[in-house]
Parts: sequence; structure tokens; C-alpha cells
Amino acid sequence: MTINRRCRVLVGLLLAVLLTGCGDPIEQPGATRWTPPTAAPSGPQWTGKIAVDKETGAMTAPGFNALIDTETPGWAQAPDTVVAELLNLNRGFDGPVDIYLLQEDKDSADPVLTVTLTRLGDDSTKAIRYRITLHRADDGRYRFVSGKRTMSCQTGRGHQDFETRWCS
Repeated sequence: MTINRRCRVLVGLLLAVLLTGCGDPIEQPGATRWTPPTAAPSGPQWTGKIAVDKETGAMTAPGFNALIDTETPGWAQAPDTVVAELLNLNRGFDGPVDIYLLQEDKDSADPVLTVTLTRLGDDSTKAIRYRITLHRADDGRYRFVSGKRTMSCQTGRGHQDFETRWCS
């Protein structure tokens, strides 16, 4: 192998290594960027809020499934719009928050969705991730089954992995 060819190979390998490290470690493989719809979701809105256990990250959604049962909103017919309503993602954010959505088991009656919020404008929290399990009932509408919230901290402000511990 000539010196010129070796240099090109080394430069190519170096570029590959450098570019591999440029990806956003917060973004989950397979997740797609999600943008709130421009029109309001059809049907009544859930005015409640999720409750999160600070120790375990376990989520509850008081009144969420009851609203779906009694009002049969149109947004309850698709997993992504159910999660958007549950997490209030349709509201405007104060800054340029990025939302990434990954849906596992797309054909399952019990899909699992992961929503990652980045660019939060928070000096301690780099990203928040929600992992939510839904269930499609006989009426074709999805209900909340369970969820967990984790977070990743800014550099120097705590853990870098997604954990339930709060950032400092």
C-alpha cells in the first residue's frame, strides 16, 4: 500500500470516528422528531396533569381514562395523539423544545411509546424521557396503562444517563 493511499485510509477512519461521536446521545435510535399539529386535537381536552413519584419515576394520570370513557375524544384513536394529550405536548413551549417519539409494537393492542424532550432551556436537566404503555380497548380507543419518567442531566449537573434521580 502506498503512503498516499494509507493517508487517505487513515483520514477516512479518523473522520468516521469523529462523526460517530457527533450524534446526539439523547436522541433514541429509531425515534423520529414529532411536531405538534397546527390544529387543536378533536374532542374534549384533558385538563388534568400526570403525577410522577419522585423516587421511582412511576406515573399516574388521574381522570385521563375516565375522560376517554365518557367523552370518546377523537385523539384517543391513535397512540401518538393519546401520548401528546397525556403529556400536554400540544401546548406551546417557552423555547425551542425538541420532541422525539418512538413507538414500539406498532401493531400491538398494548403499544409502548417513548417520548424524549430536549433543548429544555434548563441549566440542570438536559432531557426528560417518558416511557408510556397504552392499551387499545374494544372501542378502538387507547387508554393509559403505565408510565415512567426519567431524566438526563447537563454536564456537571449530575448523571448523564436517563435515571429517576433529579439533577443538581
